[in-house]
Amino acid sequence: MGLFLESRKSWILQVFGNAGPGDASSLVVSVLCDVLGIIQVTVGQVGELFLQVLNDMPLFYKVILGSPPASQLFGGIPNPDEEVRLWKSFRDRLESIMVMLDKRYIADTCFTWLRECVSKISGRNLTDAIGSGQDLASAEKSIRETMESKQVLQESLEWLKSVFGSEIELPWSRIRELVLEDDSDLWDEIFEYAFVGRMKSIIDLRFRELTGAIDVVNSISAVGELFTKLDDVQMYLNRPSTAGGVWFLESNARKTGVASGFKVQPEESEFHSCLNAYFGPEVSRIRDAVDDSCQSILEDLLSFIESPKASQRLKDLAPYLQSKCYECVSSILMTLKKELDSLYASAENSESPSAVTVEKSLFIGRILFAFQNHSKHIPLILGSPRFWASGNASAVGKLPSLVKQSRFASDSAICDSPGRQSSLGSKKKNSSSIAALLGVKEGASPELEELNKTIGDLSIRAYNLWILWLSDELSATVSRDLKQDDALSLSAPWRVSDIHLPLIA
Repeated sequence: MGLFLESRKSWILQVFGNAGPGDASSLVVSVLCDVLGIIQVTVGQVGELFLQVLNDMPLFYKVILGSPPASQLFGGIPNPDEEVRLWKSFRDRLESIMVMLDKRYIADTCFTWLRECVSKISGRNLTDAIGSGQDLASAEKSIRETMESKQVLQESLEWLKSVFGSEIELPWSRIRELVLEDDSDLWDEIFEYAFVGRMKSIIDLRFRELTGAIDVVNSISAVGELFTKLDDVQMYLNRPSTAGGVWFLESNARKTGVASGFKVQPEESEFHSCLNAYFGPEVSRIRDAVDDSCQSILEDLLSFIESPKASQRLKDLAPYLQSKCYECVSSILMTLKKELDSLYASAENSESPSAVTVEKSLFIGRILFAFQNHSKHIPLILGSPRFWASGNASAVGKLPSLVKQSRFASDSAICDSPGRQSSLGSKKKNSSSIAALLGVKEGASPELEELNKTIGDLSIRAYNLWILWLSDELSATVSRDLKQDDALSLSAPWRVSDIHLPLIA
């Protein structure tokens, strides 16, 4: 039996040579299915060859001990009686040597062989070729279909029928029951650990890509270049509003006109327009990039969780996702903190902060405000996974927020970017996935509170620099205007008769 299993191990290694981590995902999945088929067929053949079921002799013993009678072997040769005697003696010794293998021994040997096969699969790192959670879910579906297929175990169906006395619908389950004497899933033995590990790698890679894509230092520098020539206070205050920072806009109702024939936009859309105008295009781009990536990563994870292993995967992967999300956002916040430290150092080295320094500080403040109040998927991910089951729109009112929301917060979270509507709720999930999600406690992760504190502290610093600058400029303006006021320079007090009122016709 050992020699037979060793030969099959060589066959598996040969099949592995057809694919590697750099190959297409479909080829890798095909190779994994082929390997799984070899493993199933091998275990089935071990049972048929060596396992004694009922009173029937295993096939291996039937072939070895079922030779023709001695008279047919030695007919027509000199001294056949002596040859027959020697043959019977050999048969007696052979029968005494060929004892039936114990069922426990067969099961243990097969499990040892399975673990060796698993190490070979793990060593190939074939799952590295699968690039998303959705592809992992598709690969799992194909592998599980192979595992439950009657076609793979076609040659063992007659043996199973003779053992159980009827047609077998799930041949692998019966073979596992007979040969392995264990109800563990072959998926658990071979693939689960590798697939969960690959999902973690995908999450980690996606958040690292997001961190690399959000270059807030370059964005802040671009803001500085835009306002370099606006050192004069009046020029700065009268600057164009295209870069953001303007909240109050002309009402859409007044802009379109009642008689224009266009329907006036609802209050939420008008608020959304004002919000985008306040953020400006660059802050909106950063906010959308972070939110879109978080949404995409979460949806990808949910695609992978939808499986018979949903509960176990959620317990392992939900904290991992939350940890990586926290690390990514914290990295962006630490970059903003360094920029604020630099702005404060620059302000301390001069009599008063320049307009460029102030605008950079306000730009950072708008980024923080966007994350704090108008990001949907950061609090969704860092909140309870229970909310992942119902999707965004239906859970918005219950979502944990980074801060207490304004009356528009729930609506703006949905309509901030109409093109970015989440599809979490629109995807049909199986019952195991929903049950796993709804079985989680409602409490948010500790990282959510930590982010709230960090963003709050940075926001105070960002806007405090603007307040200091504005106070200094207002004080200087008032002082200058007071000095230029002629009435204050008069030595005599004002008299009512000195005030000349225009005649009223």
